Amino acid sequence: MGSLEFDTFGVMQMHIIQCGYLRVAASEMIQPIPAGGIGQIFPLDPTGRMKLAMNALLLVEGERLVLFDPGCADFLPSRLVREYGLEIPEQIEVRLARLGFDAGQVTDVIFTHLHFDHGSGAFNRLPGRIVKRFPRARYHVLESHFNYAKRPDKKESDSFFTALFRYVDKIHWLEEWEFDWIRFRVFNGHTRGMVVPVISTPEGEVYYLTDLVPMELFLDEGISSGYDLDAGLSLHEKRNFLLEVTSPSRIIFFHDPLKESIIYP
Repeated sequence: MGSLEFDTFGVMQMHIIQCGYLRVAASEMIQPIPAGGIGQIFPLDPTGRMKLAMNALLLVEGERLVLFDPGCADFLPSRLVREYGLEIPEQIEVRLARLGFDAGQVTDVIFTHLHFDHGSGAFNRLPGRIVKRFPRARYHVLESHFNYAKRPDKKESDSFFTALFRYVDKIHWLEEWEFDWIRFRVFNGHTRGMVVPVISTPEGEVYYLTDLVPMELFLDEGISSGYDLDAGLSLHEKRNFLLEVTSPSRIIFFHDPLKESIIYP
């Protein structure tokens, strides 16, 4: 797939940009395993692994180009590349150029949380140094999550890329976000202090669901992920969230390679 584009009556445009793929054991990603097996509802490779997308979101609003969760860096340790079967068919700069933009035009990068597959792609390795991939952008993260990610629970201690923020001149905290057309809801089941951006448009709200509901099949209220820090809390948060979405809204799935977004409910 390429990128999915949709607009909101000319007020803003949004583009879903696939930043590559990961492969994980289906039995770890989906718990409990549905009756009949995961292979009945989602394609698996011969080793039982499933292919996950990394779907970034680019929002264009006036002079601002806001990029959410730009996927994996292409210079991760070889251990992680092998373990997660990382594939990056095209650099995000190529995808942006296809849309008529370049990396220097991005004004803001928003990290829903700091797991490596969601945002380490905001950095680039050059000979002898690491730099921001989007040189003029402000990099935003929830301060409480950033502080947690520096000393996380051991279950997810290998998942964070906070060390790369030493190459950011100034970190901007989402607690201080000043534009009222985006607000952020905080969830703690997948990791402590993950945010779900809620974008207000004339057509209704758009939810960038990150790892609260990473794929369409996770709309099943009984399915959680083995990668959740607290599966019970994650299920509770997801159920309450889905009950609250009563008006038709667009929801975007970060990890779904088959269906990037739907109108829900």
